[in-house]
Amino acid sequence: MDIIANEFLKLSNFQRAWEKVAENRGCAGIDGETIDKFASNQTINIYQLRDGVSNSTYQPQPCKQVIIPKKNGSRRELKIPTVRDRIVQQALLNVLYPIMEDKFSAASFAYRPNLSYLNAVEKVADWRDNGYCWVLDADIVKFFDNIVHQRLLKEVRIHIDNSGILCLIKSWVSVGVLTEEGVILPQKGIPQGAVISPMLANIYLHEFDEFITATDLKLVRYADDFLILASTQERILEAQLEIISLLDSMGLMMNAEKTQITNFNRGFRFLGHGFLENAIFPLDVNSEKLKSGIEKSKGKKKVPILNKKPMQRMFQA
Repeated sequence: MDIIANEFLKLSNFQRAWEKVAENRGCAGIDGETIDKFASNQTINIYQLRDGVSNSTYQPQPCKQVIIPKKNGSRRELKIPTVRDRIVQQALLNVLYPIMEDKFSAASFAYRPNLSYLNAVEKVADWRDNGYCWVLDADIVKFFDNIVHQRLLKEVRIHIDNSGILCLIKSWVSVGVLTEEGVILPQKGIPQGAVISPMLANIYLHEFDEFITATDLKLVRYADDFLILASTQERILEAQLEIISLLDSMGLMMNAEKTQITNFNRGFRFLGHGFLENAIFPLDVNSEKLKSGIEKSKGKKKVPILNKKPMQRMFQA
């Protein structure tokens, strides 16, 4: 048994995983078992769950489909694993996070310990201050739903060459989803709502990150929402074609409706913030008031001018 598998299967690791899942709460899966129900006999449950994974009798159950309405009238679909499946996934994450953190790109900010969207916002300002003023603002069409299973497992295998763990991950990404019409087996995509999915999403886009950061372009990515920055308009126009081709090779598409080429003089929005020249405006106010404030700021002292200390004060306010 290799080091990763050994650490993964430690009873203490499953105990830590249970504590994390219990802390996050969440609803029951298709088996109806709640956090409180599992907790009522947690010592035996944890032991049996770990033992089932160790002797390969553990099998994940289908996810439960949960539909969440959005303010714009659209709907967001979540696929919720059972409490037991969430514990096993978290136990594996406990082991994988230290390994993958040393490998993930510095341009990736989502789903990572000690990083947040505020770090991404700060990085955009850093690149702006270094002359990267042209921006491709884009995201990926239904990213989680379009991840290609075979390609994902190939990427995982680069970092984790353990057949047992690979089989577990394969079972989680290909597990069925219980809907009103019955259990549906997905041909692609990973379940939004599963504990393991954010890590797998970053692994899938690691190639994307590495390709861009090896060029003269700059990347700031938060999950499937990203900015490509260049020093000239000509270069950013070339970059758009390169990114379209790269995503296509990964089975993904750039969202045409949400993609634009712009610059800091024109302004743009990213991760809940408006960027205009040297100013950053948190977008937690009425858009008309924001627009008015931007207009009034022209020709006057910029507020706030972004550097690390003022930004930290602004975000903490």
